[in-house]
Amino acid sequence: MADFSFAGDTFDLDAPEDREILRFVLSQALFGEATGVYCGKSLYAARSLEAARFYLRQARQELNHLELFAEIFRTLDLQPVPAHWVIKLLSAHNNYYPLKVFMEHAVGEGMVLDIFRDVLMAALPDTDPRVEEIKKKLAVVCREEEEHIAWGEKETRRILTESPWLRHPFYGLLELQLALAPIVTRAFSGRTAQHRVLRHLPRFVTHVKERVWAQGQELGFVPRERPALPYRLFAMAWGVALFVRSQFARSTSTLEKTYLTELGFSP
Repeated sequence: MADFSFAGDTFDLDAPEDREILRFVLSQALFGEATGVYCGKSLYAARSLEAARFYLRQARQELNHLELFAEIFRTLDLQPVPAHWVIKLLSAHNNYYPLKVFMEHAVGEGMVLDIFRDVLMAALPDTDPRVEEIKKKLAVVCREEEEHIAWGEKETRRILTESPWLRHPFYGLLELQLALAPIVTRAFSGRTAQHRVLRHLPRFVTHVKERVWAQGQELGFVPRERPALPYRLFAMAWGVALFVRSQFARSTSTLEKTYLTELGFSP
């Protein structure tokens, strides 16, 4: 799917209203990168050496992203604000590995990349002398987020091959995530139609939904045609039940039990 277009409309980095909008958006990004500390729990519970290597690399990258966004705040002379409750919910760590991979890496970081690449990279004005360095930092973040998403998609395919029944709750959770995500945009309520950048927000939300829907179809858990309401409700209820159950899951280490096989030796 093609990148979203703001038709050349950009923020004014000296206008108080635009600075407040960017302050809100960047604050959500800053919180999301702070959740990179969850990689420690993921590394502990890694099911393979490949997964362990990924989480070790991701931990370094996420902590670096945290510093990069802090530098962007300082460049723009902005102070961050606390994260929105929906962002906290969507970025929460999950000890149940299949949900962690699906919700955090494949879908969650995919939506994050939409914001970084299609909003911040596109709607920051190149005419402002501060933007060149900001975009260099964002380019690093975007490139590494793409790596995380690729891992999430690869692992999601593997998990669904091993446990096909997860297609149903995964689909239900996707429906719920797509319903929750637009709530964040209510922070801009009343300004959407009048603002040159925010007037594109409804189209952007639709763009993200369509991209995530297509992603789910490619991964094999979203039907080609949207199912009837009874199945959607069934899948959402199953998804919620699985999510609630996952909150009682406990991280357990497995590599010390599988390392010989992982290294190619006979246990």
